[in-house]
Amino acid sequence: MKRCAIALLAKLFLLGGLVSAETASADSFTFDLLSNHRIDFPSWVPERPLAVPKAQSELSFPVVPDAAGSDLVVTVVFREEVGSYLGAYWEDSEGKRQLLAPNLFENTGLLNQRTLLINRPTMGGPGKVVLKSSQSALNVLRVRLDWARPGVVRLVDSIPNGALITTGGKFYAPEEVDGTALTPIADSWEGQILTTSISDQAERIEKGIDYQVSIPSKVNRARIELLVNGLPLNQTLKLWLNGNAVGTIVPEIPDLTDPGYDRSNPGAMQFVGWRKATLILPGNKVPVGDNHFQIEAPQGSKVAIRDLLLQVDYAAN
Repeated sequence: MKRCAIALLAKLFLLGGLVSAETASADSFTFDLLSNHRIDFPSWVPERPLAVPKAQSELSFPVVPDAAGSDLVVTVVFREEVGSYLGAYWEDSEGKRQLLAPNLFENTGLLNQRTLLINRPTMGGPGKVVLKSSQSALNVLRVRLDWARPGVVRLVDSIPNGALITTGGKFYAPEEVDGTALTPIADSWEGQILTTSISDQAERIEKGIDYQVSIPSKVNRARIELLVNGLPLNQTLKLWLNGNAVGTIVPEIPDLTDPGYDRSNPGAMQFVGWRKATLILPGNKVPVGDNHFQIEAPQGSKVAIRDLLLQVDYAAN
């Protein structure tokens, strides 16, 4: 089933509290496996996370759910290895495991991050979040745990319930945090405006990928949107259309509380995870007929994109 693009959210799960890389607050805790600093554990993480080295390495986080009935948000920052997997489980107090995500990897071969929402009925009571690798190398860099509470906003569109908004302002549709494989965003119309997905998976773009889109009639304006990972924070992407450079695609700068930042290297201009990037084009740049889009990354960069969307405002007949 294809995903829906999010405008506003009906029922949200809201994260509370901010946390540094080696400290904890009442609602949030970040465990950095590469840090040498002292770690302060919150009361709801009663024991130190345990890494078990073996043929399929594991890392487990003991968790005691709060009294408010909140859900648990787990964000994992990791190094992908193509052909391998990193699964996630909830293990109850009796040692029984429930699969949360069969594979957090997206097969890009880059550093990446994924977020999971574990609802309270799944947890039941005290238990463990378990990350399991398909190999002896765990490939996990840091893990952030947040308690999330339900919230409500007004609707302006038909948006699915159960989405997530983070402290830093990230929006996730329910299917983005339920552990299933990500699927292309579904096409949609609003009046004369079409939003269409022109990529169907995460993919590396260093060698160039030609995305072909057929435009049946005259266009007033067009908008490109995508998610990019691996691009340094001080760099941009170039859009080529029908062999001509037509503009610069500028990614957003994530909130500084995001676990995608490496706080052990404060001067680094690198971020781990997907960032939205956009560009608007005048209608005369998008002619009627077949159009060929290419996204160019700076030389030497290792970059992947996904959720490449073209939004077209067609002229009235």
